[in-house]
Amino acid sequence: MDLLRRPLHTFLTRATSSVPVAADEEYKITGIYSFGKGLIKRGVIQGSETAYKFLSPISTGQLVMSKLNAWEGALAVVPHEFNGTFVSPEYPVFDIDPEVAEPSYVKHLICWQPFWEMLTPRGSMVRRKRTTPETLLGTVAPLPDIDEQRRIASRLDATLSRADGVQALREKMATLRENLGASFITSAIESATESVRMGDVVVFERTPIEIDPDSEYRNIGIRSFGKGFIRHPPVTGSNLSKLSYFTFSENALALSNLMAWEGGISVTRSEDTGYIASNRFFFYLPADDRVNTSYMRHFLLSRQGQSLIASACSAGAERNRTLGRKRFEDLVFRLPPRPVQDRVARTLDALTERLDAAHSEPALDALRPSILNAAFTGQL
Repeated sequence: MDLLRRPLHTFLTRATSSVPVAADEEYKITGIYSFGKGLIKRGVIQGSETAYKFLSPISTGQLVMSKLNAWEGALAVVPHEFNGTFVSPEYPVFDIDPEVAEPSYVKHLICWQPFWEMLTPRGSMVRRKRTTPETLLGTVAPLPDIDEQRRIASRLDATLSRADGVQALREKMATLRENLGASFITSAIESATESVRMGDVVVFERTPIEIDPDSEYRNIGIRSFGKGFIRHPPVTGSNLSKLSYFTFSENALALSNLMAWEGGISVTRSEDTGYIASNRFFFYLPADDRVNTSYMRHFLLSRQGQSLIASACSAGAERNRTLGRKRFEDLVFRLPPRPVQDRVARTLDALTERLDAAHSEPALDALRPSILNAAFTGQL
């Protein structure tokens, strides 16, 4: 059974409740995860700490969208715990008409990947495209009558709750791994006998490549939160962005200059060297045998390392915090003896690999998209 499809402006209206920022006032700031993962609390700031002239308060039941990342699922219906927090102008806010749309139905709809694909056309330079409020409001999506929406939302809530329980267990294990890693890194730093400049122990190295419009290339990216590389499928050179591209070596410390502050850091392996990367990514090799790049990855993903990274980023708001190469290379930090680095890297690498293997459930990962697809194609 095909569901009735209607444009979102039939139940969404743009909220216009932005407020001027006062330098001496405090604001609880909210951001949005990509891939339908909801809102994130970004802490409290003083008005004097942001360049924005206006911020938007959000209320329970409203819909919030990231202009920059809506195409990859950065949308959310506001839950109660985020009521009264603020978002920047990069996050348009919309009111949902409860007479036309059930908020719990909309909450599931915006987690459906085919819905994200409706928001921003795929193609070259996709990460530079923005989804406008007008694009969202004009998007045509499955929207049956209100009773059917409630039935579907209720079925989805029940069906997905067990998957959410397993996901919660995964997150608990990830927290345990993070805490254990933090303990190892802190102990390693305490053993350090010297402070070094980053640019003296690692060397910037990447090789420019001339892009042929008719040749195929495999492009690489880096996930946030230390989750490794994104290996994009092959595309022709004509479909790459107009950025410069490079090849890189195995065992290189890799950082996204846009997302290093959010854990966009990894280490290249042999299987990665067939890929290319844009100038948005920095690659560093050890200057000598004082540095283990795997240890450096774990260190830079730690609380201490992320604090260092933040100090080397531009003072932009939200996702506009760019890591500067010179600022990064000028960072000074305490470097443990090489045997300590090797031991920490070996232990944390093995722990990560074992936990990932133990808690990797491809069928479970595919379950949620499959259920959502069934729901919004009239099969639930």
